Parts: sequence; C-alpha cells; structure tokens
Amino acid sequence: MKRNIPHNSISYLPLLLKLLKSRYLWLLLTTTLLTLLLLHTLNPYLVSDSVYQLSHVTRHVFDSKSRGVLEHKLAAEIEWELFRYQTLYRDSRCVSDSETDSKSAWLTYVQGDDVSIVQAVVLSHMLQKLSCISERLAAVSDKTNSKVTELLHKAGYKVLVLPDLSCDGLSSNHVILNAWNLTQYDKIVYLDTATFPTLSLDEVFDTVQLGKISAPYQSPSNVADVSFSGSMFGLVPDVRTFSEMLAQFQDRSKYKCHDVAGFLWYFFTQDDRWLKLPYSYNIRNDRYFPMKSFNSMEVSRLGPVWEWQSKPTRQQAEKIDKPLASLEDLYEFWWVMLYEGLERAESWHWWHYESTVYWKFLHSDPVRDFRAVDIY
Repeated sequence: MKRNIPHNSISYLPLLLKLLKSRYLWLLLTTTLLTLLLLHTLNPYLVSDSVYQLSHVTRHVFDSKSRGVLEHKLAAEIEWELFRYQTLYRDSRCVSDSETDSKSAWLTYVQGDDVSIVQAVVLSHMLQKLSCISERLAAVSDKTNSKVTELLHKAGYKVLVLPDLSCDGLSSNHVILNAWNLTQYDKIVYLDTATFPTLSLDEVFDTVQLGKISAPYQSPSNVADVSFSGSMFGLVPDVRTFSEMLAQFQDRSKYKCHDVAGFLWYFFTQDDRWLKLPYSYNIRNDRYFPMKSFNSMEVSRLGPVWEWQSKPTRQQAEKIDKPLASLEDLYEFWWVMLYEGLERAESWHWWHYESTVYWKFLHSDPVRDFRAVDIY
C-alpha cells in the first residue's frame, strides 16, 4: 500500500538533503567544535558557565513577580518598624516638635451616617497614636443629631457646626470649603474620614503656604492622571482666599455642580497654586509602596473595609502584630485599630446595640449567634 506523505514533508525533504550535502555546513560545524574544544582547553569552566548563565537568565528573566514580592516584603517590614517607633516614642518625639501648639489642627467632615462615624473613630485613634498635633476638629452640619456629636466628643474631636455649602440643592462635603475661614488656626490639614494613616502625617503641616493648597496626586505616577485628591489637603486659613473661593463656587454652581475635589482643582491649578504631594499620602484600591496613608472609602478587590467578611474578631485582633505586606493585612489592621478606637472612645455600647455597620455583619451570617463572645 502506498503511504500518504504530507505535501509539506515532500517539499522540505529535497532542501534538507541538499543542506546535509553542503560542505559549508560541515565546515561550520567542524569550526564550531574545534573552537569549543580550544576554549575548554584554555578554561574548562568558560563553556559550562556560559551555558549555565544563559539557561539561568532565560529561566528567571521573566520572573519579576517573585522579585517584587521580596522587595515589597522588605518595604512592609521597614514601614512597620517605623510605625512601631512612632507610636512607642510618640511622647518623646513630640516634646521638641514645633507643631504641637494649638494653632495647628486636623479637620475632617462627618456626614452623620454610621459608616462615617466608624471611620472617624479609626481616624481619631490613628492620629492620637501617631501625631504630635493634638487638636482634631470634626465638622458637621446643623442637622447632625446630638448622639453623633456625643460620639465624636468621646473619640477626641472638637465638633464644629459649619455652614452647609450645597449646590443643586443637594447637601455634600462642600462644607469643608469653610476650612479656609477657620482663621483662629494658622495651619489646617483636612483628612476625609476614610483616611487611614499608617505613619505620621505631621510633615504635611510644613508644606502649607498662604493662598495655596498642599495635596497628593489622585493616582500613582504610572497612570496618566494629573488631578489631586480631595480626600486630603493642607491649607493656611485666609479670609481673602475664602472670599474668592466662595464667589467662584457660587458662580460655577449656576452652571455645574462640581464635586469638591474638582472645584478645588480648578481653583488652585489655574494660577499654579497646587503644592504637590506624592500619591503615597492617598493610596487607593490596593497596597502600594511606599505608603503613608490608605483611603478606605475606595472600593478595592476586597470590597469596602467595613464590609470585609474576613475581619478578625476582637480576641483575634489582640494577637495581630505583623507588617502590612498585603491588602488583606491592611484590612485586618484597620479592624484592629477600630477595636482599639472603640475601646478608647468608650463606645462599645453604641457599636453593639446601635451601629448599623455591626448589625449588618450579623445579618450577613445568620448562623452566628450575636451573643457569641468572639463577635465582641
């Protein structure tokens, strides 16, 4: 029976036979073999080392992920050691700090819902642990009930009722524009309640200048985004700047209601009045190195931190002491600081019996008895 030979094999066979008969091929192979023998005679390790190096480089050149893991692990350990130093020696650090006077203050805006209250508790606790600036202001609207005000007082805030600067008839965080009118302070750094400082941010006070805004980039350097974050910025209160800002805000609101970050970007970048801070001060969505603070409001691959189903219990949190090498570690640490903050603010009763954030967890796991000790 006649064998069926593929057409491609027939076409390449004559070329292969011709190549094998070529004297140039044999000359090349002979020359190569003699060269290798000569090199081996001169240095027996030269050939073997070259072959090994080539194979090793080929095998590892694309293995950048494992190298990145090692670098991130080291960076996380360095950050963690710095965090421990800053918290352990806070009092001694702050003795000679020039920013400890009452003319500087942190400011946040609390909308009044349970999520913003929980975030405010965590933020205040972290500032107490890390910052030499003792004055913490919580701006609220005149519609905020007394229960929320009491909770904020317990968390260490001085509560300020500021005018509601809404546009399109909608209440929003535009109220924070009033920060420029708080002239009883020389310097103010605004932090959204979702800000989760992992290291001291006191140096931001040193960057502020009259008529300008100090704010971090909205995105990392490898993203084509040149806007700044409205979640964190430093300023010098000034009546003139506030008047100009208020007039432009009211004029723009006739045509479009910008979010506060968008309005501030237009206002301060027109005359090059933006003092740029690194993205490390406003990290969003995922773990980033280096890190100074994380914005917990941004929805990452794990979801909102206060809805994280893998949260540690109160008993588990007492044993957690490790570098924040991953997003999971960061989320876990946020819960550790929440438990400590609730303890410091003496707000466990509110957390267990009134907070919708707490009860949402219980309803998401109906099998788990809310009276179980490990929940508390």
